[in-house]
Amino acid sequence: MRTYQKGFSIIEIVLVVVVIGIVGLVGFTFYTNYQTSNANKTATNTNQSNPTPTDVATAPDINSTADLDQAQSDLDQTDPDATDDISQLDSQISSF
Repeated sequence: MRTYQKGFSIIEIVLVVVVIGIVGLVGFTFYTNYQTSNANKTATNTNQSNPTPTDVATAPDINSTADLDQAQSDLDQTDPDATDDISQLDSQISSF
């Protein structure tokens, strides 16, 4: 008489779990290395493509005509060809 056994033995199950664990560990290692290298590349590209401006003039607070004159000279230094800036400042000066 033959007896038919169905299912897996404990050794087969342990082998499958070990193989899945090894594949998962190798995949996790590659994934974390990929993320780290990608983050380093992004940080490097961001620093190179978006340098921080060092010579950009900031507009002062306008409280008097002297402040408008200073703002006009600042605008002339950063954009000397723009006549719209001068006409706008002249209209604001006349309103004081």
